[in-house]
Amino acid sequence: MPPMERSENPLRTGVKFGLYDWASSPLPALHATFIFPVYFATSVMPDGGSAAWAWMNAAAALIIAFLAPLLGVVADHFASRKTIMLMLTLIASLAASALWWVTPDVDAALLALIVSAIVIVASELSFVAYNALLPQLAERSVIGRVSGVAWGMGYFGAIICLVLMLAVFVLPETPPFGLDPATLEHIRITMPLAGLWFALFAVPFFLLIREGPRTSKPFLTGLKEGWGAVRSTPGLLRFLLARMLFADALVTLFAMGGIFAARVHGFSQTDVLIFAIILNITAGIGALVGGKADDHLGSLMTIRWALILMILLGGAAIIAQSPPMFWVVGSLLGLFVGPLQASSRSMVARLAPDGTESRVFGFMMLTGKATAFLGPFFYGLLVTITDSDRVGMTVVIVLMALGLVLLPRR
Repeated sequence: MPPMERSENPLRTGVKFGLYDWASSPLPALHATFIFPVYFATSVMPDGGSAAWAWMNAAAALIIAFLAPLLGVVADHFASRKTIMLMLTLIASLAASALWWVTPDVDAALLALIVSAIVIVASELSFVAYNALLPQLAERSVIGRVSGVAWGMGYFGAIICLVLMLAVFVLPETPPFGLDPATLEHIRITMPLAGLWFALFAVPFFLLIREGPRTSKPFLTGLKEGWGAVRSTPGLLRFLLARMLFADALVTLFAMGGIFAARVHGFSQTDVLIFAIILNITAGIGALVGGKADDHLGSLMTIRWALILMILLGGAAIIAQSPPMFWVVGSLLGLFVGPLQASSRSMVARLAPDGTESRVFGFMMLTGKATAFLGPFFYGLLVTITDSDRVGMTVVIVLMALGLVLLPRR
């Protein structure tokens, strides 16, 4: 099958490309941020669950950092990006479904942590191959908008899935399908449903999207050339190092945000879900607007302003003394999460030399995960020492500020 020709229509290309964002985004939203971490820290492991979850995320990040560059070379060499994505999609979906058996009992904590690590590693690694398809599908002049549309689709997919979970399973006094609220089955069911959503909605992407030819480079040669492309492309290495820091901040924010809201402001599982819906709405809007800003102002300028505003709003969220204030500031924060993520992807897509996309995105994932254990680790360490999630969350602000300083000037 011949590769799909690059398109200059950002909306049409963004929708096709974004089908995978639509399919995959509900899983991390439900599993890594808003439902399962809160369930784990409040019902499975109330004592020490916050720190254990943080350290599990740190271990998963180290595994991803090691595997991502190798996976990028394999994807480019065999032109097997879709095959790799399919395998990892199935692994993540099945692992998420297995979390149904994590009962509200500390004896289930180890199972929860091991299976959750598998979900995170598989779903994150699938994006090495997925992101590498972007410059093959879109002309560089519209990559920002294509990436923004795709990220926006991901956020709105997460919104619909969260609303369904909230309306059908969490809010009703009597859960449907005979689910037993005494063992929190109405919460646990969200994990297999998130896995099913991922597997089901990924099918149109695999049917519609084609990929480019293989590179025919030996494995080690491909790995060296990928690193050579990163080093020789002006500004790319410095950007990846800066992204290493602010991506670490985002990992910590996503992993611990729901737990923070529950422990600091007393959010119930319902409150966390409603907050998640609002946050995804603002992030989706931000991604769409940020995509246009990216194509007009440039990826770097969009990233810089997103970081500045996230630092200011993030600091306000940490010191917020009342739940209403946290609701407002936290919701506004989402407006800049979307552009930061979308523009990071489009910047690397623009800079990556033709034929090295998967390898460069593999190194992007490496730099995004090489120190990603530090944020969750120090969050867990600070919470353990101070017994304060507010102090733990300051790690996010520090990492974003360091990333901002390290960004290339142009």
